[in-house]
Amino acid sequence: MKGGLPTATTYFKKHKISKGETVAQSLKERFDYGQNPDKTQGGELISSYGCDHMTADAECLLSKAKYKAATGREQRRDADVLCYQIRQSFKPGEITPEEANRIGYETDRPH
Repeated sequence: MKGGLPTATTYFKKHKISKGETVAQSLKERFDYGQNPDKTQGGELISSYGCDHMTADAECLLSKAKYKAATGREQRRDADVLCYQIRQSFKPGEITPEEANRIGYETDRPH
C-alpha cells in the first residue's frame, strides 16, 4: 500500500523434526541457522532469555527428557514442535539491527 504508515511484522514460526533427522540434529540445525555469524554481526546481535545461546539446543533436549521422565509422556514425532522462532520484519532503514534485537528480546520476555 503506497503512502501508508511504516509497519513491522512479527511471525512465530514453529519448527518440527526434519525428515530423516533426529531431534538433536533438527534442534542443532535450527539454532545454527538462527545464530549465523553473517546475519548477527559475528554473534554480537545474539541474546537469549532463560538459557545460554551456546547450549540452547542441548538445553531443549534436556527439557524434553525431563518432561518425559516426570510425566511418562512425549509427543508423536509428526506432531512434536521442537521450538518457535520469532521472526521480525521492518522496512529497510526503519530501525538499526541493535534496535531490532532489543525489540525481539522484549517480545520474548514474560511480562
